[in-house]
Amino acid sequence: MRALALLLLAATLPASAADIYAPGSTDDPHLRVAEYLSRDSRHYSAIVELRLIDPSNEPQRLPEPYRWQLAENYLAFGLRDRAQAIYRQLERTTDDRLMLGRAQLRIAEFEYTRGYWAEARATLYRMRESLPQELVEDWQDLLARVLMAEKRYGDAAEVLTDLDNSDRQSPYTRYNLAVALINDGRAPQGLTVLDRVGRLVPSDLEELALRDRANLSLGWYFLQSQQGGTAKPPLERVRFEGPFSNRALLGLGWAELAPQGERVSKALVGDEPETDSSPFTTFSTLGVLLRPGFVEEDIFKRAGLRSFRLSKASEQEEEALAKALVPWVELISRDPMDTAVQEAWLAIPFTLDRLGAYTQALQYYEKAIGVLEEARRRMEAAKISIRQGRMVETIVRREIESEAGWQWKLLDLPDAPETYFLQQLLAEHRFQEALKNYRDTRMMQRSLESWSQRLSTAERLYTASDRPPGDATLLIRRARSRWSPPWAGLEIPLRAETALSVPGAYAGDDPGAPQLRPRLRLAGAPARFNGPAERARAAQQRLADLSRQLAVAGDEQSKLLQDMALVNLDGQKQQIERYLIEARFALARLYDRRKKGELNDE
Repeated sequence: MRALALLLLAATLPASAADIYAPGSTDDPHLRVAEYLSRDSRHYSAIVELRLIDPSNEPQRLPEPYRWQLAENYLAFGLRDRAQAIYRQLERTTDDRLMLGRAQLRIAEFEYTRGYWAEARATLYRMRESLPQELVEDWQDLLARVLMAEKRYGDAAEVLTDLDNSDRQSPYTRYNLAVALINDGRAPQGLTVLDRVGRLVPSDLEELALRDRANLSLGWYFLQSQQGGTAKPPLERVRFEGPFSNRALLGLGWAELAPQGERVSKALVGDEPETDSSPFTTFSTLGVLLRPGFVEEDIFKRAGLRSFRLSKASEQEEEALAKALVPWVELISRDPMDTAVQEAWLAIPFTLDRLGAYTQALQYYEKAIGVLEEARRRMEAAKISIRQGRMVETIVRREIESEAGWQWKLLDLPDAPETYFLQQLLAEHRFQEALKNYRDTRMMQRSLESWSQRLSTAERLYTASDRPPGDATLLIRRARSRWSPPWAGLEIPLRAETALSVPGAYAGDDPGAPQLRPRLRLAGAPARFNGPAERARAAQQRLADLSRQLAVAGDEQSKLLQDMALVNLDGQKQQIERYLIEARFALARLYDRRKKGELNDE
């Protein structure tokens, strides 16, 4: 009957107002709202909207558009198992292999970032046979990262080279190939790939940062191999101002003092893409800004270095030591909480000592001790702030309403003491994922608090009354006095026919027949009401239980974040204390030599 009524209504209304849609289809307004919310990264609200279409939680009964949308929002919010169950159903029914392949890649990416490496590897190998050609490079890159996380560098290199598609691979994939080859013992091939990444012509800031990182990795590899002469060119290609500039400046100084070594030959790996043959792409590289004769005088003046008389250094050693001072003097003008800057504070007096400038070496060791003592004090303040949970709470408070879930990214950092010591940790997946979990628990707690307030208001509205409660007995008596039988007022005369009887049962005029006289009475009040107020009260109790569970989960993630940060800070503090011991020991040695009359540089 309802369907007939809808059809009759459709016949009398304009077509735009009478469209009939199937639940979960592309015309379903709930699905359209969910699509909008999903594009706005409000995945939690999108899931709620989609569940309104299917309260029974049986998505396999609804059309494919609904299932795709629900699975994507489940995964985006971090509910991998629910999304995976729907994707497996779609795998048996859908004809869109490209969309299915992208979904499986998102599942594997989620597993990789969460540290489920074995599961991510299994997901990627399972989709290999039906992999669309458009996704080959993305599949290679992700599988290589998973294998490298498991320290299976040989397997990672094989995955990245066996398809002969280097011309289509991204610079990030080529960088990962270089790291895999070097760690697998194939250093010449890996260094060749890394050098090409270090010479690429960047198209955006991310590629520029990747170029700097490749050059930094290349330079420090040669430094550790005692090949200072080969280390300098890639280090000079690093930008003067960038995330890797401090480490590059430190490495440039040590490259002047390290053995120069022999020239390293290159080894080709497949079809390498064309790269920039010039050592400098911009005028902001270290090699340009620190070239000989350009800034030495200004830097030494800024550092307060006076001319001094050499005592033991040879002419060649003097030149190398003086060149090493140039990047280090620039480096100590930067943030003293950076470990590269702290090492430069020790490297400068060490170099001055070697050059015979003992007085200035003493002064710089004393300055270095002051800088390191301040760094240790700030580190202790940071640890106190971490224990109070200020940094994490500040990060979360900025986007407390965000429903981006797993896809949420930390884009800016709070101005807190510990922030500047934990930048590397903050960029790691293990910290980011725990931070997402903590933020999601806080967001859902706020959602529960909001619903609890709404339910309290609803309960108040349904239970509030301006009149005093009435007397139940009086109300029943009043109702009885106004009661009349339902047949009252009927004008059709009714007559009882006593001659009729049920065959074999009784005679209508039998005086011994039992008289049926039903006894009617009012029913008592129901044992349990289930009106709007009662339902609101029950929902509030359920919300309270969920809120306690979220609080426990949030406390666990907060404790995990705190422990990771404290371990990281303890490691940095130990490094500072090692530098302090070295500086004090060197200072004591210089004072002892001065006392014995062994020092005379003025």
